[in-house]
Amino acid sequence: MENSNDKPAFLGRITASVTHDIQNVLAIIKETSGLMEDFFLMQKSGDLEDIEERLDKCIKTIKKQAYRGVSLTSGLNGFAHTADSSQASINIFETLKRMISIAERLFKQKGVDVSIFECENPCSIVTDPVLFQLIAFLCIECFINNFETKATITLEIQSSNNRIGIKFLYNDDTLTYKDYNPKITQGPQWTKIISLCEQISLTAEIAADSPAILIFFK
Repeated sequence: MENSNDKPAFLGRITASVTHDIQNVLAIIKETSGLMEDFFLMQKSGDLEDIEERLDKCIKTIKKQAYRGVSLTSGLNGFAHTADSSQASINIFETLKRMISIAERLFKQKGVDVSIFECENPCSIVTDPVLFQLIAFLCIECFINNFETKATITLEIQSSNNRIGIKFLYNDDTLTYKDYNPKITQGPQWTKIISLCEQISLTAEIAADSPAILIFFK
């Protein structure tokens, strides 16, 4: 992605993934409602005795997918509104949690689970919300694209001595600094991360004691 297209390309990629998920939700609801119609017809003709049990399963399926659809549309709506301003105060934990949630399909396609630790004292910062989320997304992709083992990735917000940062940890204890450092830093994604960080006063580092990327606010 070129610098001028970073934000729209990122917004488009996430939106396309979420709308694909929403289409799946609607397809399941449509299929299940059609199945319910079949059950009613079979029951009227006397070919179905356990209709209550079958309908109960259908209703549970529809309800589950309805909740999932609401969660997806709500997350996408919140994500879309982060593009309203190039400078805004954001809750770091809530912003990252939502981004991980709506990008889940993209991560799952690569066979990776991504999660964020609960934060007892959520921090807020003033920054470019879209670029901030893009940097976080690229840090996660940096691990996914450079390591064949599909370990889990966890995010942790760190705050100490008036310094706020995020730790992106690739949970694979077998990797040493000599293994993970060059794979991360020699790829084009790391160059992109560094470039974007400079635009919003962030610094990016590689942890020395574990396969992790550290992003700090200056």
